[in-house]
Formats: sequence, structure tokens, C-alpha cells
Amino acid sequence: MNFAIAPARIPQEEIITEVETAIRHLPKEEAEEIRFETCRILKKSKPPKRNLSRDEMKALSELRKDKDIVILRADKGNITVIMDQNEYNDKISQLLDPEHYTKLKKDPTPTIERRTREIIKQSSIPQREQRALLPSSTRPPRLYGLPKIHKEECPLRPIVSTMGSPTYNLAKYLAKHLQTYVGHTDSFVKNSLHFVESIRNVRLDTTDILVSFDVVSLFTNVPVEDSVEIIKQSLITQGLREDIPELVRFCLTSTYFLWKGNYYEQKEGAAMGSPLSPVIANLFMETFEQEALELAPLKPKLWKRYVDDTFVVWPHGRESLDQFLNHLNSLHSSIKFTMEIEENNQIPFLDVLVTRDKNQLRHTVYRKKTHSDRYLNAQSHHHPQQKRALMKTLFHRAETICDEDSKERELKHIKWALKCNGFSDRDIRFARKVRQHTEQQTYQKFACLPYVQGVTDRIRKILEKRNIGTRFTTEKKISQILPTPKDKLPLFQSEGIYKVECLCGKCYIGQTGRSIQCRLKEHSRAIKQYDKEKSALAEHKFEDGDHTFDLEKTVVLAKTSKYHQRLIREAIEIRKNPNNFNRDQGVELSSTWNSVIRPCTHPPTNFSHRATPTTPTTNPTGTTPTTNHINSPTRNRPHQFIYKLRRR
Repeated sequence: MNFAIAPARIPQEEIITEVETAIRHLPKEEAEEIRFETCRILKKSKPPKRNLSRDEMKALSELRKDKDIVILRADKGNITVIMDQNEYNDKISQLLDPEHYTKLKKDPTPTIERRTREIIKQSSIPQREQRALLPSSTRPPRLYGLPKIHKEECPLRPIVSTMGSPTYNLAKYLAKHLQTYVGHTDSFVKNSLHFVESIRNVRLDTTDILVSFDVVSLFTNVPVEDSVEIIKQSLITQGLREDIPELVRFCLTSTYFLWKGNYYEQKEGAAMGSPLSPVIANLFMETFEQEALELAPLKPKLWKRYVDDTFVVWPHGRESLDQFLNHLNSLHSSIKFTMEIEENNQIPFLDVLVTRDKNQLRHTVYRKKTHSDRYLNAQSHHHPQQKRALMKTLFHRAETICDEDSKERELKHIKWALKCNGFSDRDIRFARKVRQHTEQQTYQKFACLPYVQGVTDRIRKILEKRNIGTRFTTEKKISQILPTPKDKLPLFQSEGIYKVECLCGKCYIGQTGRSIQCRLKEHSRAIKQYDKEKSALAEHKFEDGDHTFDLEKTVVLAKTSKYHQRLIREAIEIRKNPNNFNRDQGVELSSTWNSVIRPCTHPPTNFSHRATPTTPTTNPTGTTPTTNHINSPTRNRPHQFIYKLRRR
């Protein structure tokens, strides 16, 4: 699902937009030099070779059209799961029980967006930070499920995709500020390496038992009011702003999502997928475990916790262990634990397999039985540094988590798995040999370029000479080709650049930081009210001639939430479409880009009421000749048109 497909064309518009944004601060001469060198690379470069065959692309296309199945990632193990669509829907429906979720009559997004803006403006958050938090062009969170294939009957883990929702930016801001108050207890585990270091000096007695306690659905069961009260009591005294608890309450009580066209509100707990949920869960569990251990008649020898998963050394025998579990489950009606006891002197915790060896604990990397050993494939169109980073991460984990007895075995397994993913011995040796810089270079600006082998990596070298760093993104992954299990959102429900075509052959290019749908409504209102000042479409509509355009057939040219990128991309699209009726040409672009920004030669998109092809004449033989490329307005192949015209 993470496999990146090599682009069939070089995304020149995206590259120019990012380069132009990154060099705005440079002196004019240096900026022009970068533009010239970038144009030279773009003109001489060709798209990279295909990394998927035609048969594979055809198979993906057929899978995309199959409406009877749903394709998604497994909860763990990097496994791709194909489920029957009806079975998937039934399992999601079972999760939406009326006890925890309420079905809403309409979309609450506009109301929550308005309330979010009001509460941010009235808060003590500095005004400079408020601007980045105010929601605009938001979309509803969407529910989907990840199959837990390592459990019986393959239940689903509910995930709510909250990115772009009304409270997402605020929740992210609060999580960042509250994170500094988490992790100050002795039981806190930061990651697997921290856990290994904390058990390194533990010594066991023969009567000790290794146990793991796991909270059932902690995020969706964490009590909101108790969590807010904990923040009030324990964090205000540490200098936290007084209105932070109320902001947290607002985010946690505004949890809703979209599924199958219906909107649901979560009655209690935090959403799986919200950036605030892990922090709130940790804060609550720190208070909960402190109370639980103080009130316990018999206390564990060791108690280590990572969010909802706990590693325990129990010294009081097997019979008293059940009593301790009952004690934990009696403290709060929403918090219930399950228990797992060591088998064959082994027990997993996080991705560490802990083994009892006489009076000490051994540790190595743990993989579930369903683990696939699938990682980023060597043929994926990712930047080589990203592939090397993957290999270095695997080797680093082996060297830090494994003890000396198991390290060599784990390193051999990693090499075998990487070879299965297409990496050669040379790739593996080089990845282990390359060392990370102890001091990373600090750049003034960053350009986020789409990775195109042999193109953007050369542009990167040009930018780095001017102290501009580069981050690479992938154009298209297999997961983007296959249908998503999440509800589809309207095409115009995002900010970006759009094009409206008129029957006269001209077009209008626009950009908006709100949703395109909202801007189109303003155009439509201006046309109805004959308001030429508020809309170039209204002005063009009432000029001499028959000017007709269908706003429902507006074309979305690019989606971007960043202001400067939108302005530059709008200017590029205006230059590509010189036959426009825009009032201005957008931000000023250097003429250096003219050599790669080619005007569009294809005709505008046909409306249903546009001219139809002329009826072809009949040959003396009675057959109908094939319509010529030049006379056929339904064919949109400008390159063949130019080629045939030149031959004649």
C-alpha cells in the first residue's frame, strides 16, 4: 500500500511552485540563477522508467472498480487485507452501539467550526498563534476500521481521521503544550529502548511472575470530566494557563465523525486519531495507577506502563494475581483491564520479547505470528535516503533492543527480510556504513519537492548551495489508487486553485483559502445580483456575446492550504491558460519560467449544450469515414493535432 508509483510525467507546476516559494527571500540575481538552472533541468529531463508493469496497473484498476470488496491495511504487521464490503460494514455497525454513539440529524461541522473560532479568539492564546489555529474550510472527521488479524474473528480497531476537522489544529496545539507535563512518574515508558534500559538491572526470584495488563479501548473509554479535573488540579499549579482545561474539554466533547453519509457523536472518551487523545490518556492513567498501587493490598515488584499497556513483575503467587486484577477493575466503571501471563518464560511488551533467564531478564525484538516482514520495497519510487533511513532504523532497533545473545540472530533476520523486499547486499552494506551527521545543517528555508528520480534530486543540490533544504514527497502510492474505506468528501470541499470555462472559449482561473465550494457560491450569488465588482465571472457574464458557464463543471487544478503556494500556482495556471478573462495575472512570475510553462493547446471541456461534430459524409462505397483529428472537437489530443498539421 505504501509502494510509490513512478510518475508518468514530470510535475513541473508543483516543482516551480515549491522552488519559487523557497527562493522568495533571496536577492534577485541569486533567485534568477536558481530559476535558470531549474528550467535547464526540467527541459532536458524525462520521466523515470515505470516500476509497475502494464498488467499490474491493469490489475490495480480492476481492483479499484470492484465495489464488493474493501482493501485496507491491517492494524499491525504491514499486511494488506481484502474484506467483503458487507462484512466490513457489519463490523463497523456493531461498533456504533447507541450506548457510546448518538446519530445526528445533520452535519455539525459549520456549527463546531464557528464555536471553535469563537473559543480561540476569547482564549488566552497569543494572537500571533491564534491565526494558525483558526479553522477554515474544514471537513468532518471520518471513521474507518483497521482489522486486527492477530485476534479471533478479525475485529476492527475504530480510527477517526480528524485531519482537517474544525478542532484539529487546536487539539494539536493543546497536545504539544500538555506533553511537557506527561512522563514524570517512575512507571512511565517512553519507547522500547527506554523500557529495555529500565529492566536491565531487574533481578527475579523463583516465585516472580511476568504479567502484562492491557486497558480495554482506553481512548474511547477515558473519562473526559475526570481528565479535565486532573488537568485543573495538577497542572494549573505548574504555570499552565487557566483556560487550557476548558479548551481541552471543548475538543474532547466535540468528537463526531462521518460514516456512510451519516453523522455520529461520541458520548464519552477521546477519538482514536485525535492528536490530543494520547496525551489525555497518559495524564489520566498516571493518576489512576498512582491511586491503584496505593490502595492495593499486595503491590507488584515492578510496574511499567506505555499508555494502555503495562508490564508487571508479580512476586505474590498466581492466586493473588486474580485478586489484583479484580482490584484494578473495581476502581473506575470505564476502565477495565485484561491480563496476560508469561508462557514458556516469555512475554511480549511493545515490540520487545522479554524472556526469563534464571534471575535476570533477556530481551529481543518481538514480532507477532501475523507479521509480514514487508517494508518499503526497493523498487518503490521513494528517495534513496528514505530507503536507507528504513534500513538504518531496523538495524538500530536490533542493536538497542536485543541483548548480546540475540543480536546476531536478529541482524541476520533483518538482512533476509530486506533481501525479500528487493534490496541487494550492496544496498544493505551501504546503509549500515553511512553515518548520520552529528550536527544537522540548519537551513533558512525548505522546499517540499515531489520526488522524481534524476530530476528533483538534481534540483536539491542547486538549492542546498543557497542554504535551502529539501524534503521529498511521493506523487502517488498504491493506497491512493485503491478505493479508500473512508467516506468520500465532495471534490470542492477544500481550498486550492480552480478553473471555470465559458462557452465562448475563455476561462477563469481562481484561488481561495476557503473551500472552493464556498467561493463558487459567492460567484453564483454575484451573477444573480449582477454584482460585477465581487466576481470576474459576473462581469464576463454580462459582456457582449453569449457567455455561459456551468459552475458544477468547475475543474480543481490543485489543492493546497498554503497561501504563497496558492498564489504562485494560480499565476502558473493563468500563464498556462492565456485565453482567460481574469482581471489580473496573479503574482508576478519571472519570465525565466516561460521556457517550461507551456500554454494549454487543448480545447475547453465540452458542455452538454456545446456544438456537436458535423455529420460526416458518406463514401460512394457506403461506409462512413473516420472523423479527422482536426474536425473532431471530442478528441482531446493536442500533440497529434500539431504533429499532423506540421506534416501537411
